[in-house]
Amino acid sequence: MSYKVGTLLSINGMNGKVIGYITYENPDDGYKTWTEYRLKTSGGECWLSCDDVYNEYSISWPANDVMGQIGPEWHKVDEGTQVVRSAEGDVDVDPGERASFVEYEDAAEEHTLSVEIWSDGTEFSKGEYIEKSSIIEKGCEAPASPARSTNIIVKVICLIIILNIFLCMIPSISTVFGGGSSISKYLKNSSFYNYETTITGNEKQQATVYKYYTASSTDTVAMDIIQGIKGNTESVTQRDDMTDEEIGILTKKEYCLVYHPESEEDIVYVQVSDRKYNYTSNHSPYRSSSATTSWYRSHYYSSGYYADASSYKNMPSAYSMYDGAIIHNIGNGYFDSYSNSIKQSSINSRNSSGGGLSSGK
Repeated sequence: MSYKVGTLLSINGMNGKVIGYITYENPDDGYKTWTEYRLKTSGGECWLSCDDVYNEYSISWPANDVMGQIGPEWHKVDEGTQVVRSAEGDVDVDPGERASFVEYEDAAEEHTLSVEIWSDGTEFSKGEYIEKSSIIEKGCEAPASPARSTNIIVKVICLIIILNIFLCMIPSISTVFGGGSSISKYLKNSSFYNYETTITGNEKQQATVYKYYTASSTDTVAMDIIQGIKGNTESVTQRDDMTDEEIGILTKKEYCLVYHPESEEDIVYVQVSDRKYNYTSNHSPYRSSSATTSWYRSHYYSSGYYADASSYKNMPSAYSMYDGAIIHNIGNGYFDSYSNSIKQSSINSRNSSGGGLSSGK
């Protein structure tokens, strides 16, 4: 079985569209081949793996909670080398690239845990086996790669135009003061943000809420914050990858939520706190809707909780019994790319001024 970019699929009732695919071969197993399809679904991006040789089919999501710790509930079932034979659409690999992989199953042989070791990092994913009959082709749209590229280009152009107009009208505080080392400092020093309130959580931790000075979108405000801290983020995720939805910004020490208060689509609030506040408290953001609150909690749990559990292991956590939704597509979207570009520009600027280290191939 094979699918083109743009193919619409239904997998156990979940609808998705193929936005890219990779065909691998394993030189350690007689050059056996299989294909992995990148799918865009309402629940985030996932991967459909189709191995017609062994008649094995599975669906998986990035597993940010693994952090290299593979528990005793998993047993190894396969390992080897995967070499990219071909790729199409929105995938970040080229033919000839390779990675080492290890596959695990749970005791019931229903769920999977995969580890891929690439030259630039290690990726973990969790999934489950599915029946071939549960994969139903629903039709095909125009190839997703050009459409996605066009949409991204349009969005980038629009956001750049908005940002440039904005910066021309009023000089950015990050330009005047050189940015802040943290989101809290940037918001406090910027004339664009007005203090609203402070929320006190457990363990004497606090979150501070600011209101953006004028009617705006969450996209524009998030871009300004990312610029203000010079791209020093760990991940930036937008709810459902839709323009003007909630945006969570995670840094090494802070968690920031950019959102509209309930029933006020022109106002933008920014709530920022040390990650310890999020770890110990699950208070709702100031004047947030129930949907925003739910996303806020699930995003922190999916993006920062497991790392914080190691840092704050001697403190009680408000998420130790969390059983809500999990967000699988943390980062890896437009705003992560934007943040990386801002960070790289800052590094290049320092290097060109004689600071830092520089090397080339």
